[in-house]
Amino acid sequence: MGMKDQCLENAITDSNTLLQYGLNVRQYDNQAGSIFIIHSDKKERHALHQMCASGGWEIKNFSSAEAFLDEFDPVRPGCLLLDIHVPKMGGLSLQRQLRERNSLLPILFISSHGTVPEAVEAIHGGAVDFFTNPLQKTVLLKRLWTCMDMDRAAREKQRKREEITARIAQLTQREQEVMELVVKGRLNKLIASDLGISIKTVETHRAQVMKKLQVRTQADLIHLFLLYSDKMEH
Repeated sequence: MGMKDQCLENAITDSNTLLQYGLNVRQYDNQAGSIFIIHSDKKERHALHQMCASGGWEIKNFSSAEAFLDEFDPVRPGCLLLDIHVPKMGGLSLQRQLRERNSLLPILFISSHGTVPEAVEAIHGGAVDFFTNPLQKTVLLKRLWTCMDMDRAAREKQRKREEITARIAQLTQREQEVMELVVKGRLNKLIASDLGISIKTVETHRAQVMKKLQVRTQADLIHLFLLYSDKMEH
């Protein structure tokens, strides 16, 4: 039996349950990420570890938010399974700190006696979900796989933005001016008038913009520019 098959058998023993929750073997490709469990109660940490282990991910356990932050690496992909009432710093404070650090880690909050205001604050702060005990293993696993997909997509989007930023950095100031006017839909003759240059010079700058940014059409340029603008806003 292969590793994926063994993980699947361990996670969900009934194939009908697999279909019911819309899970599939593809999601086991998410094993490159790690599950970070933060809970002060040793027995609860162990129970959560056992649940998550069924998915085949690497799992890191922490008894406090401070211990997690000591090892936090923003480059490391995964998902954070966080007790909202973890002592000292607390789950919501950790969430705020991670947000300030531009962390991409999706967060799943868990609580034995969470309140509605806490749940609302957690979700408004960007948490993927808020669970109260007792946890259902299959539901938890499904949300963990969803988080892994979200984390991978966010990191890919970040990678693309960084690549776009590097390309745009190659443009001269004049080329950037031409690019911004092209994105606004201005025709070459109007760009020439706006910048006080000839149409031929506009065409030369425009060609350089397309070459340096590695795009072929105006639509591609607009899409790329919007991704770049979104990065600047964040």
